[in-house]
Amino acid sequence: MRRSKRLQVVLDLAKRKEEEALKALQIAQSSLSNQNQKLQELTQYQRDYQQALRDAYQTHATAESCATYQHFLAQVGNAIEQQQQAVALAEQQFDNVRKHWLTLHEKQQGMGSLIDRFRDEEDRELDKKEQKMIDELSQRKRH
Repeated sequence: MRRSKRLQVVLDLAKRKEEEALKALQIAQSSLSNQNQKLQELTQYQRDYQQALRDAYQTHATAESCATYQHFLAQVGNAIEQQQQAVALAEQQFDNVRKHWLTLHEKQQGMGSLIDRFRDEEDRELDKKEQKMIDELSQRKRH
């Protein structure tokens, strides 16, 4: 069996691993996008409530009403901090998964190049053998 054929099994396995890593990368990207979207929503929610608090001050709302807004804004601020941590974690996980995929991708590409090189060598060897046989046959005909 030719070297290139034997290595094809290894290449197929490397391709499967790379495809699995690509799926994991897509999932990590989706998770990161979701976490960022949640952070944006919380930030917008905070801005809306900050505006509502300013409006309450301008309309001379009761102190109790303003305190309720401030308390709620503090809770939203805490939620934003927690969400920022979730985004940072999702970014870290995405980077780790991306690095893993990149490693597998490069390995698979290298294996493909190696197999191509082996095929070229094998083809050249086969061409030499064929040429040698043709030369031998033509010499036999001469004698």
